[in-house]
Amino acid sequence: MRLQTIVDGDTAQLARRLRKQLADHVRADYTYMYPPRQTYGPVAADDLTAAVGRSLANSVGGPLNLYLHFPFCEQICGFCNLFAVASRDTDLIDTYITTLMRELDAYAPLVSGHTLDTLYLGGGTPSLISPAQLARLFEGIERRLGTDIAAIPEVAMEVSPSTVEPAKFREFHRLGINRVNLGFQSLADTELAAIGRDYTSATPLRALTEVMEVGFGNVCVDLIYGLPGQDHASWRHSVDTVIGHAPQTVCAYALTLRPRTGFDLRGYHSIDGAEQYAKYDYVDERLREAGYRQQTHVRWARGPAGGYRQKANHWGLQPLVGLGAGARGYLWECDYRNGYSVRHRMRVLRDYLEAVPRHTHGRTDGFLMDDDERRRKAVILGLTDLDPDWYRKTFDATPEDHFGPQLATLQRMGLLESTPDRLRLTRLGLRHRDVIVQHFFSGQVRDRLLAFDYDE
Repeated sequence: MRLQTIVDGDTAQLARRLRKQLADHVRADYTYMYPPRQTYGPVAADDLTAAVGRSLANSVGGPLNLYLHFPFCEQICGFCNLFAVASRDTDLIDTYITTLMRELDAYAPLVSGHTLDTLYLGGGTPSLISPAQLARLFEGIERRLGTDIAAIPEVAMEVSPSTVEPAKFREFHRLGINRVNLGFQSLADTELAAIGRDYTSATPLRALTEVMEVGFGNVCVDLIYGLPGQDHASWRHSVDTVIGHAPQTVCAYALTLRPRTGFDLRGYHSIDGAEQYAKYDYVDERLREAGYRQQTHVRWARGPAGGYRQKANHWGLQPLVGLGAGARGYLWECDYRNGYSVRHRMRVLRDYLEAVPRHTHGRTDGFLMDDDERRRKAVILGLTDLDPDWYRKTFDATPEDHFGPQLATLQRMGLLESTPDRLRLTRLGLRHRDVIVQHFFSGQVRDRLLAFDYDE
C-alpha cells in the first residue's frame, strides 16, 4: 500500500493513520537524508554556488565532514540504485583521482579554518584502488587542506569482500584508514548469486578474518534482509555467523526496491512487510543479546570504537562536502548533487570528468533549504536521539514549539520517550522509524516525491 502521511493537520488523524500503518506492517524507504534525493531539482548555478559558500563560511571553526565518491565496481548488483559503473580500469581511476583533486581545489578556500572530523570513501567500490592511488589521494588532501590524515578521527572506506588482500589492506591501514565497511549483504550462496556476486560465502568470511587481523579500529559488516530467495533460516544463518566473528559494527538494511535496477528488470517488485519486520526483530534481538548497543534502526555497535561517526555528524546537521561523480553534499543552506543515473551510468561519469575542468565543480542540481525544512531535517534525522538543548540553541525554539502535537501523539502511542535532556524513539519507535519520520516531511517535499518518476 502507498504510504500516506500527515504532519500539519489533525493529530487524531495522525494517530489513526499510524496505528493502521503499524497494524498493516507498512514499511517505508530508509530515510538517511532529508530531503531525499528524489526531491532535488534544477537550481540556478549562481544560487547554488552562493548557498554552498555561505553555508561553509557560516560554519568556519566547526567540524567538517568530507565524502569522496568512487563509482567503480566489479559489477552492478541486482539491488543497486546508487550511482556506480562496472569498471576497474586503472587509467580511468587515475584520471578520476586527478579530477577529484581539481574539484577539491575549488572547495579548499571555502573550508579553510574548519577541522576535518571525518573522511569517507564511499561507492561504488573504493577498495578497488591501489595503495599507490590511495597514497596520492591522501597526499593531495593533506596538501590542499593543510591537514594530517592521521589526525582525522574517522577515515573510512567501503569495501567489497572480493577486493580484500592482506598486504594491500595493511597498506591501507598504514596510510590512515581506520574504519572499513564490508558489504557482505548475505552469507547464503544462493542469495549472493541472486545479487550477482561471483563468489560464495567463503569469500566474505575470509575477508572479515583478514581485515580484523590487520587491526582496523572499526570493522563494520553490512547485511540486507529481503533478498530474493531469502527465508528466515538463511537470514538467521547470516546474522548468527557475523555475530560469531564479533565485528565492532553491524548494519542491517531492509532491501529497497527501485525501478530500473536489476531486480526490477527481473520482476522482483514487492516484499512482505510482516516478513521484513520479523527479520528486523531477529537481528535486533540477537545483537542486543551479544552485547551490541542499538544506535539507529539500521546500526548496532559494540565497544567504544563501534559506530559511524560521519553519519552521526551528518544527522547532527554538521556540514558534509561531497566530491566525485554521483556524490551529494549536505549543507546548512542547500543540499547538492554531482549527477546521478541508473540508466546512463558511464555518461554521468564522463559528464563529471568534463564538468570539473570547465566549472571547477561537478554540481548538477540540488535543494535550497529554508528555516522550515532545516527544522524538519533536524527532527527527521535526529529523532533517534534528539538533544532538546541543542535544538533550542540551533533554532531558538524547542522541538515542541515547532512539532508539539505530533511529538505528543508519538509519546501517547509509545513510540517516543521524553526526558529533560532527550527526545528518543522507543524500541518500538525505532522499529517503525522510517514510517514515523515521513509524517514530518513538508508538503513540498511530499509533492516532489509523488511527482518523481525515476526516469533519470
